Amino acid sequence: MSSVILTTVGTSLLGNVAKANLRREDTPAILGYIRSDPTKASAETNSLSHLLRAGDRVELLHSDTEDGHWCAEHVAMYLRKQDFPVELRKVSGLAYEAKGFVDYGLRQFVQLLAGRIRQAKRQGSSVGINATGGFKAEIAYATALGLVFKIPVYYIHEKFGDIVTLPPSPFGWDNTLIAWNTDFFDWIDETLRPKAEVRARAAALPKEASLLLEDMPDGYTVLSPLGQAYLEAFRAELEQAQTVPVYLSKKARQDWERFAPCTQGKYRRLIARLRLPNRAAQSELKSGGGDALGYPKGHTDERLFYAEVEGQLFVFEFAKHGKEYDNFCTRGLCWNDYPRDGFALWEN
Repeated sequence: MSSVILTTVGTSLLGNVAKANLRREDTPAILGYIRSDPTKASAETNSLSHLLRAGDRVELLHSDTEDGHWCAEHVAMYLRKQDFPVELRKVSGLAYEAKGFVDYGLRQFVQLLAGRIRQAKRQGSSVGINATGGFKAEIAYATALGLVFKIPVYYIHEKFGDIVTLPPSPFGWDNTLIAWNTDFFDWIDETLRPKAEVRARAAALPKEASLLLEDMPDGYTVLSPLGQAYLEAFRAELEQAQTVPVYLSKKARQDWERFAPCTQGKYRRLIARLRLPNRAAQSELKSGGGDALGYPKGHTDERLFYAEVEGQLFVFEFAKHGKEYDNFCTRGLCWNDYPRDGFALWEN
């Protein structure tokens, strides 16, 4: 299978061109220099010479600087002459100016890289991150994204001149904090929010949420780059999970039809979370037994009872936290009372 290699770009090519006494305006000479020994010409051509296979394509993520764009352009020209499709993507705000780099550039880098990962996966492509070039902070956050998106991250080892691969993590990350506070994280990601307003809303959330926030000098609070990485990974998981089929019992369909639009919206979001892979950890079997699990645990107002069969989800009942939910828990819900042929595919 062909792969998309998302590659961070630094300025090693520019430094090596200067050492070779070449003028940066002399493009033919520079391309000849790269072709003569791509492993020495730059960190990017060195790593890609080990990674690329026929049919692969490359996306070069470069800084918002003249030097970064120059290096990306020349690496792209070299790769295209090797018959590899290449796209250049500028990371807005990722520059040498320290305040903009921290406050804006890194978050833009995380958003861009995460977006490209999601797009490649939608297209059915294998995807990896080549994090050899660029700022050290870029490499750190590229590694974090590789872990939460479960894709490989590649480096060139400085001493041995060979590729070091950080494989996809075999362990899932816990998306519970973001999954159950999506409204807050979407809200803060939408635009700049004043510090006082953010802190007032965050006070109602688990204390761990504050670890994903960052106060800016101009009085705003934003998601930290790591918080941005977790949010983007959660969005990708949520998007992918929506292909899981959900069926409603006749009773659940009748309840759905009588719900007010705002109530339907709340249960729609609940079903979206139910489709996530970690649903079992958020489910519980109450004293009444039966075949259906209550979802979710805790004190969420909207609840439902469901069973999972061969990757398909069957919703028996919608319920509200309190007496209604407790009655279902005591009674237990069984297939005998909700025959399989009475369930219909939910298409909302």
